[in-house]
Amino acid sequence: MRAKLFFKNSFIILITKLLCYLVDFACRTILIHTVSMEYVGVTGLFTNIISVLSLSELGFSTVLVYAMYAPLAQKDEDKLLALTNFYKKAYRMVALTIGGVGLCLTPFLPYVINDCPDLPGLSLFYVLYLANTVASYCFVYKQSLFLADQKLYIVNSYSNFIRIIRCLVQIIILVTTHNFMLYLLVLLPFTLLTNIILSRRAQKEYSFLNSDRHPSLAPEEKKTIFQNVYAVFNHHVGFTVLNSTDNLLISFFLGLTVVSKNESYNMVLNLLRSFLYTMLGSLNSGIGNYNATKTKEETHTLFETLHFGGFWLFTFCTAGFFFLVNPFITLFWGEQFLFSTPVVLLISINFFITGIRQIPIAFKESMGLLYQDRYKPIVESIINLVVSILLAKCLGISGIFIGTFVSMVSTSLWVEPYVLFHYGFQRSTKTFWLKNIRLLLVAVISIVLTWLCTLPFDLPVIALLFVRGFICLIVPNLVFVLLTFKTPEFHRLLDIVRQAIKK
Repeated sequence: MRAKLFFKNSFIILITKLLCYLVDFACRTILIHTVSMEYVGVTGLFTNIISVLSLSELGFSTVLVYAMYAPLAQKDEDKLLALTNFYKKAYRMVALTIGGVGLCLTPFLPYVINDCPDLPGLSLFYVLYLANTVASYCFVYKQSLFLADQKLYIVNSYSNFIRIIRCLVQIIILVTTHNFMLYLLVLLPFTLLTNIILSRRAQKEYSFLNSDRHPSLAPEEKKTIFQNVYAVFNHHVGFTVLNSTDNLLISFFLGLTVVSKNESYNMVLNLLRSFLYTMLGSLNSGIGNYNATKTKEETHTLFETLHFGGFWLFTFCTAGFFFLVNPFITLFWGEQFLFSTPVVLLISINFFITGIRQIPIAFKESMGLLYQDRYKPIVESIINLVVSILLAKCLGISGIFIGTFVSMVSTSLWVEPYVLFHYGFQRSTKTFWLKNIRLLLVAVISIVLTWLCTLPFDLPVIALLFVRGFICLIVPNLVFVLLTFKTPEFHRLLDIVRQAIKK
């Protein structure tokens, strides 16, 4: 049942995400060709500012979903109702906090943009982004039930369908008016519509949400939740600093034009992340259920298999991104949006490291190991900011990406597996690291061979995309198969795929 739900989630999400991305891509392409690069940079900068403000969410969503696994399995409707009521109150406070703090920051916007251009309505653009974010927290608390119940496909189906309609409306506005303000005004009503529709679907799916009862959590349960929220908040700080401050630093040191370039790469990366992280995210509830019903040895075996699969997957995707992204951007948006090859290599390495961490993170969170490494994200954030700021002054954009790399390698890359193995599996990480070294060697060989295969081809951009795409599809996967097919993880992964296909 777990495998069936995972593949159902993954299949529906992949299809809807693909459609959503195609429309998003068309919308961004038209935006680039109808407004100046500074406006494109504004979208990236304000998105990052809002992401930092969203830290006030604290991590309630992660903690509440984890807390719902057991009552869902036991069909304990009173506990689920108490949790959703608690979540509702928490998110009201979150929305008010983001709105209040966000408005207070409005006068300081010119100070975070290097050589701030004279863009009419800059503050109003920011307020519209802020209003859309505040609205995104309305009615959202009921959606956590879908996530905990392995029904992520429901959330994605509705939200992506409405997002497609929104993008089509924005495209029409851009083509007919070239008006950036109208483009932004569309965001708010569609965000509210998405949350209202999903809220009503949740009430239909989980009838107890319509009850007049108002059960509350016991004091000790609230204490546990707040303890986990504190730990998850620290993790959110680390994640946000790692992923949502680059554009702020780029804007401060280098200006909006470079932000617009970075956003071009982010859009391609966001496509990969939306597929990969959503697919891996649909594993979380299954892993939580598996961990609750199986022995530690069985859970560890599953972890080794999925971690092997994750390493393979992100090796393939990293190779594809590195070799295809510049021709892709040149074809659709123009050479003025390109970074140099060394910068693209740094972006690719950071994407790869973040990717291979996802399976350990999923297992760690599904086991409720949120408190044990609560200080790690703070240390990671400090290292990232300090190194990025110091190096940005002398290396420019490369220095900011090196800061991200240094912070991950010095903290998350080894702390997360240690916590998982020490507190979760209760065993040494020695075997894990030996296997990781072998897998990393396979990944490096895969990418180097892919690079050697692409060298002979100096073609027009469209032909180059097709040739490199074919090479990236064949070479990394073939190398992985040839170098790992004798390992037990390879055969277990193959068995999981076969069983899922049969079901």
